[in-house]
Amino acid sequence: MRRVKICFFVVTVVVLTIAYFSGNVAAAEVTRMNRNRGHIFINEGKGAGFMKGAKVCFYSVSGEELLCGTILRTTDKYAVVKVNNRQIRKIKMGTEARLYVGKDE
Repeated sequence: MRRVKICFFVVTVVVLTIAYFSGNVAAAEVTRMNRNRGHIFINEGKGAGFMKGAKVCFYSVSGEELLCGTILRTTDKYAVVKVNNRQIRKIKMGTEARLYVGKDE
């Protein structure tokens, strides 16, 4: 009976650890930019939930929201986000990109 409890405890810890860290995987990074057109290429696609028309925001290292845009194209490996080409100078290679989550009011 004691072995069953220990096994159950270990399985519970593993499942909770996986559940905790799975939410942190949904971020992508900037891999390429076309500054003239305002296109930003990110390294995640449909598999990570980046679908055409979805809103994506870019965040600094400190977690501050820099800029948001809309996905124009997406494949399994990458997505292209359209942003204001005058504000694209805020974005650098490797900047974190996450799907926009609306605020509850």
